[in-house]
Amino acid sequence: MGGAGDQPIVPRKNPLATGLDVKPRTSTAAAEQKSERIDGRDTIAQPTASFPQSTQARRDLEADNRLLDLLEKDLDKAVEQPKERRRLQFSKEVVEHPKVRHFLNYYSNTGKASFQVLLARSGKYLPMIAKVLSDEGLPEELAYLALLESQFVVNTTSRNGAVGLWQFVTTTARQYGLRIDRWVDERRDPVKSTRAAAAYLKDLHAYYGRWFLATAAYNAGPGTIDKALQQSGAKDFWSIKAKAKLREETRNFVPKFVAISLIARDPAAYGFDSIRYEAPLNYEEVELHEPMKLAAVAELAEMEVARLRDLNPALLRDSTPPGEHGFRVNLPTGKAAIYLAKGHVEKEAEPVAVVTHEVKRGETLFSIARLYGLTVRRLMEFNGLRTSQVNIGQKLRILLEGIRGKLR
Repeated sequence: MGGAGDQPIVPRKNPLATGLDVKPRTSTAAAEQKSERIDGRDTIAQPTASFPQSTQARRDLEADNRLLDLLEKDLDKAVEQPKERRRLQFSKEVVEHPKVRHFLNYYSNTGKASFQVLLARSGKYLPMIAKVLSDEGLPEELAYLALLESQFVVNTTSRNGAVGLWQFVTTTARQYGLRIDRWVDERRDPVKSTRAAAAYLKDLHAYYGRWFLATAAYNAGPGTIDKALQQSGAKDFWSIKAKAKLREETRNFVPKFVAISLIARDPAAYGFDSIRYEAPLNYEEVELHEPMKLAAVAELAEMEVARLRDLNPALLRDSTPPGEHGFRVNLPTGKAAIYLAKGHVEKEAEPVAVVTHEVKRGETLFSIARLYGLTVRRLMEFNGLRTSQVNIGQKLRILLEGIRGKLR
């Protein structure tokens, strides 16, 4: 996702007709970082077919523009509905459009196995995302943008550093209130990142005035869409696609979004009959009076550390941030009461402490790690070391271990 600047948002309609001078909280340079796709995650199989606009008959171009106009009306109508009825109802012409039918056919046939995995995974996050979007006045179906962005994998990272369900780059994330430091990266927090994404989508819509441009800018970065608008001199999105060198993913983003929304909303209608959806995200929050090791929290809550990590993907280390009181962590439903009851009785639980160790003659990283009861790998990761070589006088930060108040 694109980066962000500090200028205020001034809503303006239809930038296709005039020059662009007011932006959402993003900078072009950072926005263009979004162009790389995601590494290290399951990927939805993508159709390779393209639709060359340069040779299209006029009637085909008009049909494509009709698709965008109808989709825009469908989205606007959904936004205007009261919260309990704010669902996107696609017009028949939108559903029957050749490009939409192409992707419907692909995802329900050639790409069916991959798409079924993603539908199953959506069960964990989709209810939460839909609620947040609805609370923010947006159609629930915009949740499928997260499927296109990250395949609902919270810890996925692109080559250019876009992270999380909604693929925020650092600058944009911070502009929309997400915390990123060596201890916490809230781009990985599904709830907080979804709230930020909703705010970003609304800003993009206020800027571009059209939902299809807002969603395309979310995918490609506003810098990419602005550049395409300015260079092409086009008066409609399909002409932009023909004249500007947009990625195929961006060129086909709108019909792919419609196709994915239709299948996800009614899988059985497209041949998906045996989906085992993951359980919805469900947890309780507790406030820690002192910084703590995750192992200590898990022990008091009578749960596995792995489960605690899964519910707190924004935490980058084995503990909550040192020196930070009142930090909130997520626990499985029912475990908060256990934690609070035991936490008041078992006073042995020790807050995290960080000390500085100055390397002395004859010491190695191994001997220092053993002194503090750490592993070499852990010590290297905590200090950002790439090799195990240390020098006399070098200062290392040591995260003190011990759940029960004992230094090892």
